Order: sequence, then C-alpha cells, then structure tokens
Amino acid sequence: MMEIKKPVQIASLFCILFSGTAMASEALREKQAEETLRRALTAMATRQTHGGWGRAYTLDGNIMWGEYRPIPKHAITIQPPATPTVAGVYLRAAQLLGDEVFAATAKAARDTLPAMQTPEGGFPHEGNPAGPAPKMGTFDDDTTTGVLHFLIDWWQYTGKAEDWKAVENVGEFLLLSQYPDNGGWPQAYPPPSGGYAKHITFNDNAMTNVIKALLRLHAISGEERYLAAAKKGGDCIIRLQGGPGEEIWAQQYDPETLKPAWARNFEPPGYSSVESIGVCNVLIELYLTTGEDRYLEPLPKAFGWYETHRLPNGKWARLYEPETQRPVYGRRDKPEPVYEFESACSGYGWQGNWYPHDAKRAYDRIREIGRTAYLEERNTPKKKGDPKTLEERVRAICDAITDDGWWVSAPTEGELEEYRKAGVPEDMPMVHVNVFNRNAHFLMDYLEAAHE
Repeated sequence: MMEIKKPVQIASLFCILFSGTAMASEALREKQAEETLRRALTAMATRQTHGGWGRAYTLDGNIMWGEYRPIPKHAITIQPPATPTVAGVYLRAAQLLGDEVFAATAKAARDTLPAMQTPEGGFPHEGNPAGPAPKMGTFDDDTTTGVLHFLIDWWQYTGKAEDWKAVENVGEFLLLSQYPDNGGWPQAYPPPSGGYAKHITFNDNAMTNVIKALLRLHAISGEERYLAAAKKGGDCIIRLQGGPGEEIWAQQYDPETLKPAWARNFEPPGYSSVESIGVCNVLIELYLTTGEDRYLEPLPKAFGWYETHRLPNGKWARLYEPETQRPVYGRRDKPEPVYEFESACSGYGWQGNWYPHDAKRAYDRIREIGRTAYLEERNTPKKKGDPKTLEERVRAICDAITDDGWWVSAPTEGELEEYRKAGVPEDMPMVHVNVFNRNAHFLMDYLEAAHE
C-alpha cells in the first residue's frame, strides 16, 4: 500500500466567510470548500484514461480535446494544462487531505509517462501510451519541462530511487538537446532538418523554461552539469540581445546565422515584447544562482527599450521588425509581414500590456540591498495570507460547481466548429482542465491559509 505522508488536518471548525454583498453575509464553511474540492477531484478522475487527460471535454465526455482539436480516446495530452498539470493537482490534494485515492490517481499519471517518452527522453504534445514511442520531444508550451516539474514533485513525495531516475532521464534530454555551439535550444528535439522547430526558440517561453528547469535540477541535485548548461544558455541570451534601439529578444532565431527568423506564416521575424518578459526573469534567476553580474548587465538596456517602444494606445506590439523597429504583424495564408494592426490575422495576441515588471522590481531591489540580502528576503517563508481575503472567490467557486462535480464553460468558437461536425448540440457545456486546475489550487490555497 502506498505510504501517505502526514496530511494537513482539515478541522471541523467553521470559518465564516462573507459573500461581499451590500447587505451582510451568508456563512460559508471551510467544510464546504473541502467538499467542493473533493467533488471536483472525484469527477475529474473519471476522465482519466490510460493514466492521463486531455485539455478539455464535452460535458458528456464523448469528445476529448488536445490543442484546438478533438483527439482519439486512446490518446492523452502531455502539453499543459493536461496530464502532468492535472496530476500535480492530485498530488497536492493527496498531501493536503491525506487521501490515498488521490495519490493513486497521480501515480497512474506518473506510471504512464514513460510510455509517452521519446528514446532521447523528451515528450510530445500528445499521443497514444499503448502505441509506438514518439520520435520527437518538444519544449513548446512547457510540454517536456512541465513533465519534468511533475516528476520532481513526485520524487520529492516518494523519495524512491526509480522516481529520481525518471527525473534524470528528462534532465539528460535537456542537456542533449542544447545546441553545443551557440548554447540555445530548438523548439523540438531531434530538430527537424526543415521548418521552424529547429530554431532557437523563445516563443511560449520554450528556452527560458528549459533554463529554469536546469536551475531547479541543479538546486536539488547539486550536479554542476545542469548549472553549466543553464549558464551556457544564459550566455546565448546575452549574445542574442538586439543591438542599439532593439535591445530585447526575438521569438525565434536561425541556429546558424543567429538572426531573427520566420516561424509559422503569421509569425514574421521580430523582437518580441511578450517573450522578452520571460527572458528578463530568467536572467534574474541566473544572477541569483551564480552571482555573476554579466547576467544583470542586459537588463537596463531591455527596460529602456520598453520605455521607448510603447504604442500610442499605451500597449506594446507583440513583434517589432528587425532594423526598422516598426510593429509588425502577420497573416495566415502566406508568410508576408503586415504593418497595419487592422490587417493582422485574428486568433493571435498582437498587442498587450507587456512589460517585465517582476524583473524590474527584482533588479531594483537587488541594486538597493544586494544579492545576499535579496536572497534572504525572498527565501524567508511567508504567511499564506489571510483566508478572509480569499473568501469571496472561494464562495464563487463553490457556487459554480455542478452537482456532478464539474466547473463548466461555454465552448470556444473553434470547439463549436467541431460540435457542428460531430452533431453535438451547441448548448452542450465544455469542461476545460485549466479551469479545474485553477479552481482546485485556489481551494487548496484557501484551506492551507485557514490552517496556517
């Protein structure tokens, strides 16, 4: 029988929550938050197939989605927010509630992951655990690194040698897939001979997620090879920073020329305000780990770039054309740059309030008090907060769940298109696992805060 670590005791005492309405309030018990959490966990466990989950389901469970499309019922999705992320919810719930059933659900995901691993140690977006081993692993959308973080959490829970070995297998993939000459990572490995997956990729935080994962591996193992790879990646970041007037980073770079490159038709070469946020954050982490000032030196130039490239509407464009620094957009039918926002293709975040606030605050604080004091300040355990500040949202989450344990959402336009193809009534609600993950974690945050 699996050993369950000592749970946080959920007391039977009531914690009075207020609904936030103008007249005063109806009590919401702590017990209700726990019961809602258990109901949601029990329901989502019925969607687990072959040890994993999809990204979304019709409420009746007849159609399961991967990214943007239905996938066969024999398949599972590795790409977050699916299998490793959902499994992480069950692992946390098992520890919080002391429930062996939830631990077993997380373990089923842990046990199926090796069947989804490439020979080199990476993971694809999705696939059939009973089918042939996938041929290519991807860093897109935190896929391989998301699995790694779950495996680390599971190993820290069990302490078993075989679970550490599973962590190391993915760690080897991170090391193997790094370009030896320039220190970057492709979007996928083995990198294809053609197409954009071979590019050094910052899009969707691919490369920065790898560096953060390596820093975590180094922190828990002490193995210098992980730190050496992370530092080499940091050196690549420094090398790829744009020159005068364009001092941020592009979405992707040709691995040979190290110039900003095309990806999909609607993704022209361009310095990216949104992806550079993650780059600034990881430079802070590299400095805090190593103490080497060279990882801080690119940041003032990057912050200055943001100050001078805000659009008239107060936002930033996603992409700025190399050399001209004009905001540049894309179209889906062919790889042709577009310079008018109104002419850009739909379905992509072309403008937003993108600024590296966290990195700027960290940089300023480090300069004010120094690295050692900053690390001490950051690493000092913090209270989880006053549960009363969470009560209104907890109440809304509890009220929103169905009797069967689902948080439902309206289908997106893309999902509706699939409804029409399959003859599904358009009023059929969807169950999106990202909503489940978010609400379950919030309820657990509340229960932990209530018992701190």
